[in-house]
Amino acid sequence: MSESSFEESLRRLEEVIWDLENRDLPLEEAISRFEEGMRIVKVCEEFLTSARLRVEQLIAEAGGGYRVEEWKTEG
Repeated sequence: MSESSFEESLRRLEEVIWDLENRDLPLEEAISRFEEGMRIVKVCEEFLTSARLRVEQLIAEAGGGYRVEEWKTEG
């Protein structure tokens, strides 16, 4: 996957998920799409980690006084 924005990556992930859920794909193609989806998930996680760190740095530079809480995820 080439360099892209978080939004582009998320959009592609949604397409991959839709294909897996709604198309009758041959096994090899389904596995290939699943692998692509897992790579995109990793890219999205990296984007989000970077964004979180940037926000924490901006808050710290603005005078601190914040607390970091665990991000709640659906699951």
